[in-house]
Amino acid sequence: MRGDGGDILSRLAPYARARYDGPDGVHLVLDSAAGLLRLVIVVDRQPDAPGTWFIIDDQHLVARLACVARFGRLLAGEMPGPLPSTLRLSPQQKLRQIRMLCIAEGRRMGVAVRRIAAGIYGEHILRLSRNEWRASSWHRAFYRDLDGAGFYLNGGHIALLQGLKQGGDSLAA
Repeated sequence: MRGDGGDILSRLAPYARARYDGPDGVHLVLDSAAGLLRLVIVVDRQPDAPGTWFIIDDQHLVARLACVARFGRLLAGEMPGPLPSTLRLSPQQKLRQIRMLCIAEGRRMGVAVRRIAAGIYGEHILRLSRNEWRASSWHRAFYRDLDGAGFYLNGGHIALLQGLKQGGDSLAA
């Protein structure tokens, strides 16, 4: 989106959950009753310039247009409406994202793999022999999530926040 910046930022201030002033504009995460809205405001140097919406035309165009419509309703003082179904994660996808974030953080901190698994699946993991651990369904699930956690370790969480990649079980790392 492109606009005067100042007026729109003051109108959005009550909804702002997070703000980052980057070189490409002001990144905002807005809190609304229907969910989070993420946007970037590129400030135009001309004070009387009308607002313009820039929407990336890619495979996510339908979701982007729905988000623009939600944002327009929010600016008009209305309820923005529900998130597009393509942006909603199932309860299982949410839990997997949480597990992957825990694994990524544990690996970043240098915690042993089985210690991380014990934190996720329970302390009984530490009592398993090496062969029992390797033969268990927990081992397979953990390493599947560890592979997905690489997405977060390589900065994928930023791409998710910017809407460039999809989360859940369909990570496009």
